[in-house]
Amino acid sequence: MAKNKKVLYIGKATSLRDRLRSYFAPDIAEVRSRLIANMIVAAHSIDWRQTDSVLEALILEANLIKTYKPKANTDSKDDKSWNYVVITKEDFPQVLLVRGRALQQGVTLLRDSKVTPWKTFGPFPHGLQLQEALNLIRKIFPYRDSKCKPEQGRPCFNRQIGLCPGVCTAK
Repeated sequence: MAKNKKVLYIGKATSLRDRLRSYFAPDIAEVRSRLIANMIVAAHSIDWRQTDSVLEALILEANLIKTYKPKANTDSKDDKSWNYVVITKEDFPQVLLVRGRALQQGVTLLRDSKVTPWKTFGPFPHGLQLQEALNLIRKIFPYRDSKCKPEQGRPCFNRQIGLCPGVCTAK
């Protein structure tokens, strides 16, 4: 952190001692970069947070980088957010895959404003793996998604292939 309380860099480390020692090597500009060397000169204090797992540290690091956008961090500055699985509170609940930013901003999960989240699970850092897991779960336990409207009269595509319980046809 600089004297003006601006965050200069956010990083995770298994050994904080080794990580800090690497920054104070005499050839830091050649080994790392000029940006890191300038960051060391401008640094006024160091703050750290301990986590219980590497995954928790990874998620915390990414969220802090997206919040503070430090100049020395070149990765993870995009506007993407983690994935969450949301189960809605309805007579026939839906299972939805939602980005964390949509949950934080209070965006309505469905166009129907009466639908509210009931249970939220996450964050999940790997979207494709989460989708694969949901597809496997759906083969065992068919569930309703956002495309299935209650009693729409005709079966939705997922009902036709056996992946929806049949809310669309009132069965």
